[in-house]
Amino acid sequence: TKEQQVKEKKLRYTKQSDAINGIFEEICGTKTPLDVKDIFQNCKDKSKQALVLGRAGIGKSTFCRYVANQWANDVIWPQYKLVILLPLRNLTEDRYPKLPPGSRYSSYSLVETEYLFDHGFLEKDRQLLKEQFSKTDVLWLLDGYDEIGQNLPAHLKGLIEHLHKNTHHILTSRPYFYTLSYSVQLEITGFTDDNIAKYVTRFFDQIEDQLQDASSEDQKLLTFLKLNRSIWGVAHIPINLELICSVWSNADWSETKTLTMTGLYDNITEWLCRRYMTRQNKTIQMSKDDIIKHSHNELTFLETLAFKGMENNTIILRPKLLQEAFTETGYSSSGFVDLLHIGILKSLMETPTGTQIEVEKKHYFVHLSFQEYFAARYLVTALNEAPT
Repeated sequence: TKEQQVKEKKLRYTKQSDAINGIFEEICGTKTPLDVKDIFQNCKDKSKQALVLGRAGIGKSTFCRYVANQWANDVIWPQYKLVILLPLRNLTEDRYPKLPPGSRYSSYSLVETEYLFDHGFLEKDRQLLKEQFSKTDVLWLLDGYDEIGQNLPAHLKGLIEHLHKNTHHILTSRPYFYTLSYSVQLEITGFTDDNIAKYVTRFFDQIEDQLQDASSEDQKLLTFLKLNRSIWGVAHIPINLELICSVWSNADWSETKTLTMTGLYDNITEWLCRRYMTRQNKTIQMSKDDIIKHSHNELTFLETLAFKGMENNTIILRPKLLQEAFTETGYSSSGFVDLLHIGILKSLMETPTGTQIEVEKKHYFVHLSFQEYFAARYLVTALNEAPT
């Protein structure tokens, strides 16, 4: 619209960060709300298909789980007999190895691998489930197209094309990371201002027995957020607000005047390191700088691993990348299990009977935004150490 163009032109010539955030929020706010049950109302074809976009941490995966829950509780879409949630990042070559010539994976293969491998289904039950896939009352929730990107194994591309063309489905992705065409496109824009207030109040209500004066902390935090426009903007992203509340309940920000996203993740990292040290029965009675110095080896390893993942355009970090990070940083693999207790890196369990050796497993950062943050730290260090 003309109004939208005026706002974007204003953004182009704005230099101050607070003003940029304000205008950006205006642009993102020019949306028409839509109830979940009405997602398919604009689908003109018989196949109900929709693309749902959203920034990192905005709640795309939570949205998929919410849709599945609402359907399971008979709240929405009774026309579907089966709803299948498929995290697309699971489509790796290790999990779905190449099949002999003439064989290929089917949509049923996905369900069997993701949900049935350890449930002892009888053959007759499996057959009934296979028959269900020939009908039109199955809805797929395909979560995280941006997470597979160019890393989708070649032998699985035909399967994704089949799901895209022949099934009822909702596909989620970060903006600019999708290549498939959709006539119905929606966007998750995050919390409204009222949602933020309700979330903060509920968060501190739930920990009132753990925090002194918890009843007043919610208003203190809301006041702080509203006085810091940059952080108020990013607080509309659910995962950011959760992290902000967690850190606020364990730190004093009363003297903080401004807080950037980098500052937020710096504080989160400090908080996680303190918690990690506490669990190791080590003293945390030291300054922030000393906490970071004490965790230097672990953080350096995470930075290196994050950068190598970005360099290879992957969020699934294979053992080969782990080994490269061990070699570059000199961090001992014997301490890797303890490092996982920081809570930033998690192992990806392929099957319940897989290897129990952590360094032989694949791993991922708890959220893509954490991988991006640590990769940025790696770059800053590299640039600072580069000869001038």
